[in-house]
Amino acid sequence: MATGTGTTLAPDRPTLGYGREGGQMMWHGPMMGWMWIWSLLGLVVLVGLVWLVFRLTERDRAGNAPGTARRILDERYARGEIDEEEYRRRRAGLA
Repeated sequence: MATGTGTTLAPDRPTLGYGREGGQMMWHGPMMGWMWIWSLLGLVVLVGLVWLVFRLTERDRAGNAPGTARRILDERYARGEIDEEEYRRRRAGLA
């Protein structure tokens, strides 16, 4: 529909919805690349946190941190608190 001055009711500018450029800036504009980068970075951080929590809470069957009993046994043997026979017997018991 035209008015007497030659203008139309459909202006030649972006609309607010999914018109020419209005609502599509996030999906087709210059920010699209940044959206993928931030999503990927967020996923990497999330996976890293889950891995960190898993590693910090990991326990062996006895409830100790892995390798702790063996390390203590090795230290006691190195200091001379236990002899070789007792060291071997206790080490076999840990396995």
